[in-house]
Amino acid sequence: MNLVCFDTETTGLDVQKDHIIQLSLVKFDTETWQTIDQRDWYILPEGDFTIPAEAEAVHHISRQFLLDNGVSLRDIYPEFIAFTNGCDILSYNGNNYDAPILHYNLERLGLPFDFDNRTWYDALTLERIHMAGKIDPETGERYHCNLTASYTRYYGHPFEGAHNSLDDVLATIQVFRAQVEAHDWAWAQRDEFHFISFDRWLIRRGEFYYLSQGAHKGESIQSMLRIDRSYLEWIIDKCKWTDQQTRDIIIPLLGRKPAPHTPLPTTQPPSSQAPSSATSPKPSRGKKSAGRTRPTITPSDLSLF
Repeated sequence: MNLVCFDTETTGLDVQKDHIIQLSLVKFDTETWQTIDQRDWYILPEGDFTIPAEAEAVHHISRQFLLDNGVSLRDIYPEFIAFTNGCDILSYNGNNYDAPILHYNLERLGLPFDFDNRTWYDALTLERIHMAGKIDPETGERYHCNLTASYTRYYGHPFEGAHNSLDDVLATIQVFRAQVEAHDWAWAQRDEFHFISFDRWLIRRGEFYYLSQGAHKGESIQSMLRIDRSYLEWIIDKCKWTDQQTRDIIIPLLGRKPAPHTPLPTTQPPSSQAPSSATSPKPSRGKKSAGRTRPTITPSDLSLF
């Protein structure tokens, strides 16, 4: 089987508004773990953009560098689609970050990408499961699961080039290989890898959707209809970052008629009763949103990316 592993470097952490400035992909064979082909593009965003100093300090990509060397995401889009065609996807924290920001960058350009018929393996999710409950005897604390820490655990030394997206892709493949070899392919198959909510509200386990953040994290949508219907109505009507994808899933369950799709402005950078979270495993991926505003970006915030 061939997988495409991808990673991005970006202007910030807001998946709906920030810009991709580096996009790297490596296609590899999961039987031999050998690279088949790769692409690495520095992306020049359309329109005006800024790169915060704290973000540039992490990935070392400047605005001037992009003006001199960047290519348009619109221009490389046909090659990107051809490269990923027919392949499932691997990333490190991509299901929470890189895939959504790619979706919104493409949507602002009016460009589609078929996310629904792919399996989206996320090596960060697998590493958190692999290391769950384990304590570092030297520090007495839980092990870190960022890409550098995970790679170092498996191979005894950090990898070179962290926070360059191509180097991160190559390291992710090696971490994923070690995870699969430590367990097996069946262990790596997770229900949530078959569905991504771009706004990070929902995951899917089997036939049911669950909230993956917020006060009711881990509850199924069906159980929320009984527990706190008003919370679902808030997500649909008042939460400013809720995506149309999430609305299309929740609105019919609320008994409303679907609303027409409204894409992001281009000027802006099933039927049986579901079990409740008390009897269902809670989702393990993603970061819990602590508030309604986006935080100041720091190098530690970017450590997973």
